[in-house]
Amino acid sequence: MGLDVLFKPIVFSAFTVCLVVGATTGCNTSVSPDDAVAAANSTNIQRVTNLYLAYQANNNWIGPADEAALKDFIRGLPESQLTRIGVNPGQLDELFISDRDSQPFKIRYKVLGNVRGSEEPVVFEAEGSGGQRMVGFLNMSQREVDSAEADAMFAAKPSK
Repeated sequence: MGLDVLFKPIVFSAFTVCLVVGATTGCNTSVSPDDAVAAANSTNIQRVTNLYLAYQANNNWIGPADEAALKDFIRGLPESQLTRIGVNPGQLDELFISDRDSQPFKIRYKVLGNVRGSEEPVVFEAEGSGGQRMVGFLNMSQREVDSAEADAMFAAKPSK
């Protein structure tokens, strides 16, 4: 067994914790790591986007080929990690449903990322609410956009 096989999970776990805690707390030391992780994963769109990013971090910054590949990756994560971010490992299909419009997410697959963080949109609400759709970006942000902008982002070629 090579060193890379042992080292990769450690780097991945450390990277994920640093990414989530750093992005959500900044310099605020009054927020616990568990609270920061929960805040960064309070909705399904956040969870799916963050898991997509975790997939990339573990696969040379290449996004999953399809939903099956992403779900297989998620199933391979420790149950304790999934529970910590609010994912029930036995109900992955529900994870891929928007909390707001109760529709399956539209996901852009095979998107390339990078260590510094990509701003590529990857997870989209199908209908949204009030003419606005939530979009999840690889830089761990989400924002509402109108339907025309969401459709354009979904159809766009990923930046290099």
